[in-house]
Amino acid sequence: MARKKFYKYAHLYLALGLLVVLIGFSKTYFVKLGDFTLPYHVHGISATLWMILLIIQPYLFQKGRLKTHRILGWTSLVLVPTLIIAGIIMMRLMIQGQANYPPNIVYKLAFIDAFTLLGFAVLFILALYYRKNLKLHSRFMVATIFGPLLPALTRLFIFSIGIASNFNQGLTYSYIVIELVLLFIIWKERHHKEVKYTYVPFLIFMLVQHGLMYYSQDWGWWKVLMDNFANYSGS
Repeated sequence: MARKKFYKYAHLYLALGLLVVLIGFSKTYFVKLGDFTLPYHVHGISATLWMILLIIQPYLFQKGRLKTHRILGWTSLVLVPTLIIAGIIMMRLMIQGQANYPPNIVYKLAFIDAFTLLGFAVLFILALYYRKNLKLHSRFMVATIFGPLLPALTRLFIFSIGIASNFNQGLTYSYIVIELVLLFIIWKERHHKEVKYTYVPFLIFMLVQHGLMYYSQDWGWWKVLMDNFANYSGS
């Protein structure tokens, strides 16, 4: 019984995250589906399915449907690589189409995307590795939701709420919100030793990403790396 009470309401909090993502991308993606190419749809669908899976899994666990929980869990071995590969392809397309963006902003966005995809992959691998350790596995899985939340919150602040006038402001507010949420989770779970192996290092990861984000678009080596990655000649 005690085991089933662990993260009893996780599926509700994760559902709230999905709602934020749906609202955040409502004006820039969902109402313009015909304007996007296949990689964008694959990435969007796989990210949405991942968040739905995050909601379903703890719910199944609470209901004692462990067999279904395990079967669905193994589908992530296809879903996660699909999400990451589509994200990488989208980075290439963004660099190649940078004429449609403000000057140099694509290099900052590419840095954020690369950092986010890397963090997501590491969290997933750790969650998979510690799948028999409920308290570590669950926390690593929960942390993966912040990857989709970052771009969703940014768009929410710019296009839905309107409190940010550009991507720099939107990204700043989004990082702050995520960092505050992580601080709250860490404070709430401060008596659990697993926190220092999961949420604490992830918060540090987000803080580093947040700080470097402001300078990334000016790094010459990063621009060369991204141009080579996207086979972009500047013409």
